[in-house]
Amino acid sequence: MKSNMHGDSKLGCLIYLLILGLIVYVGFCWGKSQWNFESMKEVANETVKFAVEQREINYEMIKQTLLEKAKEIDITVYEEDIEISENESSLTIDVYWDTPIAFPGYTYYLEHHLRKTRQKRY
Repeated sequence: MKSNMHGDSKLGCLIYLLILGLIVYVGFCWGKSQWNFESMKEVANETVKFAVEQREINYEMIKQTLLEKAKEIDITVYEEDIEISENESSLTIDVYWDTPIAFPGYTYYLEHHLRKTRQKRY
């Protein structure tokens, strides 16, 4: 009876191992991207809170703060990826960036959009 039992071939085991490795790699990259997103969310929240506390909102200071903190977190954000809008009662900051996940011969870009709004107190 043992002679009739067939197991996975070496090629089959290699394919399973390759698929498992791919799943772990994508999970790691996605997890790192989410961790960076949460860190950037905290930075944007602190920045918009500080900006609203000031009497005069300085757009350049907001952009420079976000760019510096994004660099520290290891996120690539460009100045044109930051949008700041203000009305009489609130300030809104939108930040866009993408995280590349590289595969052999292909790069997938995981897109992120972060919006923080804070009501003015004056």
